[in-house]
Amino acid sequence: MATPIIIIDDDPIVGTLTLELLQDAGFAAILVQDSLKAQDIIKKEKPQLVILDILMPGIDGLTLLHRLKSDPATEKIKVIVVSGKSFEAEKNRALQYGAERFIDKPYDVDSFAAKIAESLTTEGVEPRCLAAETPMPRSNLAITIWGCRSSSSAVSPVVTRYGTHTSCVSVETQKHLFVFDAGSGISLLGDELVKNGKFKDFWLFLTHFHHDHIEGLPGLPLARDAAYTLRIAGASDPDKPLEKAISEAFEPRFGAEAPPCRLELYEMREESYDILPGVLLTSFYANHPGTTLGYALQTEGRKIVYCPDSEIYGENATALQDYDEKLGGLCRNADLLFHDARYTPEDYEANRNSGHSSFIAAVDFAGRNRIKHLVLVHQDDRYADDVLDKMAQAAAARAAEKGYDLKVSLGREGLRLSV
Repeated sequence: MATPIIIIDDDPIVGTLTLELLQDAGFAAILVQDSLKAQDIIKKEKPQLVILDILMPGIDGLTLLHRLKSDPATEKIKVIVVSGKSFEAEKNRALQYGAERFIDKPYDVDSFAAKIAESLTTEGVEPRCLAAETPMPRSNLAITIWGCRSSSSAVSPVVTRYGTHTSCVSVETQKHLFVFDAGSGISLLGDELVKNGKFKDFWLFLTHFHHDHIEGLPGLPLARDAAYTLRIAGASDPDKPLEKAISEAFEPRFGAEAPPCRLELYEMREESYDILPGVLLTSFYANHPGTTLGYALQTEGRKIVYCPDSEIYGENATALQDYDEKLGGLCRNADLLFHDARYTPEDYEANRNSGHSSFIAAVDFAGRNRIKHLVLVHQDDRYADDVLDKMAQAAAARAAEKGYDLKVSLGREGLRLSV
């Protein structure tokens, strides 16, 4: 049976076009042109999805969205806002009020139904594959780990050949550089960028604002150079907007002044973003204290997932703990997954519900979800080489024992990968 959709749009031309596009794609849909009647109809019909315009007589779309998400009877119904009023403020309010996504009018009629179908997938189902929509030549992506330990090198008691710098991973395409987290490892990346001069403009995606994920920002040499553009994306905490968190992160070096580089900030939610032509970035909330994101990057026909602070439950999950299922849908069939593996199974038992995983749970998770290559990161800074060597060996043995078609690597500073 086709999925029921209700379209709320007072424009008879655009509303009818939307209706016909969805019906042609096999969806059961109805059009409601009177916004004053919309809420009652939605309560009665209980659709899986509502498509809302903003500028309508009676009740505007954002007010209707807010009412739907505030009503227990309709709060779980998915809503997509489709509007020509596409100022950034409207987009932010729509997402803040609970919309799944915002589609600008006039929309592309050839891809509209596919975008709606994508938003109708259930929780835990893999998001759209960019390569399937936009065929592109495959070229290798160069990935480098600049740091992946759990605590600052300044306080870590152990120096190992796996490195002591904290979280930072870069993904380089032929044209762009994407960086994940700004732990102390970003200083190594910054030095190399200044040396080779290859990228003057790059994206930095922050998972959260715990110290070991931002401690490298104040000393980043690029921040002191006006020739560079630094695009920083991350989530706001309920009590601290992204702009304030970034400002505080830079304070040790620049005080109240902004760094000289060109700085652009992008607030992320659990959403998919076409950040560049041919580049899809999906951010999702990770199971870790505070507002913490993970990221799935799709480009050049590859999918790379970065989730360094994340507690998966495995066989210990209860019926109410659906995080493993949700994360699995986002990661499934990825070419490369960076995942939290802070603890041995024994240490995990003593640190359960702290927002970190055991390396065995990470291997099983990757195997079940058909990941091609798992890189275990965020190892506890107290582990010396002998412990880390045993972790690497045990992880590979676990994958072989379970019959997973999975390559497993233990993350280390300076590790370079190609997918």
